[in-house]
Amino acid sequence: MKEIKLKGLQETVYLDETDHGLPIILWVNPHVRGYYMTLSVKYGSIDTEFQIGKKNYSVPNGVAHFLEHLNFQEEDGEDAQTFYQQNGSDVNAFTTFQYTSYEVYGRDDLKENLVHLLQFVTTPFFNKKMVQNEKNIIVEENKMDLDNPGNALYYGMFQNLFKHDKHKNYITGTKEDIMKTTLDDIVLAYDTFYHPSNMFLVVTGNFNPYEVVTIVKDYFKEQNVLPWKNPKKKEIREPAKIIKSYEEIVGNVEIPKIRIGIKIPRKVFHEKSDYKLRLILSFLLNHNFGPTSDLYEELITKDLIVSIGGEKSIIGSYVLLFLNVETKYPDEVLPILKQALKTMKMTEKAFKRKLHSSLANMVLTYDDITEVNMAFQEQIMNYGEILENQRDLFESITLQDVKEVIRSISCKEIAVVVLKPSTSS
Repeated sequence: MKEIKLKGLQETVYLDETDHGLPIILWVNPHVRGYYMTLSVKYGSIDTEFQIGKKNYSVPNGVAHFLEHLNFQEEDGEDAQTFYQQNGSDVNAFTTFQYTSYEVYGRDDLKENLVHLLQFVTTPFFNKKMVQNEKNIIVEENKMDLDNPGNALYYGMFQNLFKHDKHKNYITGTKEDIMKTTLDDIVLAYDTFYHPSNMFLVVTGNFNPYEVVTIVKDYFKEQNVLPWKNPKKKEIREPAKIIKSYEEIVGNVEIPKIRIGIKIPRKVFHEKSDYKLRLILSFLLNHNFGPTSDLYEELITKDLIVSIGGEKSIIGSYVLLFLNVETKYPDEVLPILKQALKTMKMTEKAFKRKLHSSLANMVLTYDDITEVNMAFQEQIMNYGEILENQRDLFESITLQDVKEVIRSISCKEIAVVVLKPSTSS
């Protein structure tokens, strides 16, 4: 087992790997009572087209999420949720665009809970009846997603920004996607992606790391693990131009909501690492649009907005910046926000304050075993490793770096989605 010291954080992470290539990431906090474990698969909703050898395959949108549902079923007619409820523990799962994660929170019976997590995820039991029965459940979930105002704005924006990129599709798929999904689709996706070398286990909390590694390795010694098919996910070539610059939709809201999105080629930010770029963009959005910003105070004082917040993403070859606004006066607020995006700024005093507060928040993350676990998942998916020099990366950012990013931000490709109340509301 390898131990890495997180520089400047006084934390230790234990790393190991099974013979079949499953990475094991462990962080111990002796001051808590329980533990939180996640077994994640690098298979998400956007992975619908792939190649094995020279043969191309495709599955309907939503199969990763459909598979997550089915994987809780077990051969004895029970399901994983029943097992964990009877064991006094909690189990859940979630599917993102990039990956699927199965999670267990417990206080006792670590070995029993861990073995069962490995077991129900890596020994599937699917049949046609299960697939058919699950369709109606997922369709209902999809309906609730469609009725959610936040989702309407979220996916509406992606559909206006992207022509080909799969992020524009609902993680659950549409009703049509769900209803046409077959047992063959489920088995193909599982056999292709659910392999130890395409998974990773993260355990955080109060436990013995050597015990966990022993449990995991002993489990896989007893399994007949087939060779990894090493699929190649289809690379999507997305044009720089957005699809639609403005759209109004109607939804279940009392006050209009606005989502503004900017699509910027990643290459204009040159050699800056994704990690540093994400940090700098967070600083900028918080300083210019956050609750302590001059603009926020001005708009709130004038009663022009109810709330405002910013987000950033790096998706494929593009950097995306978003503003989410709740306002009774979208026509008045929109030009103000567009202009503010074009004229973002950062002073030296503000930069130092943002850097120090972000460092403090990073340190505070280690008070929460769930937050640490999620942070490690994101690092594995975004950077392929645990960042042992995270603090050094923080402190290496300069005001000059921030100003270079500001100069590289273009509002040429900007989209707006306005969610208005229905006339019956």
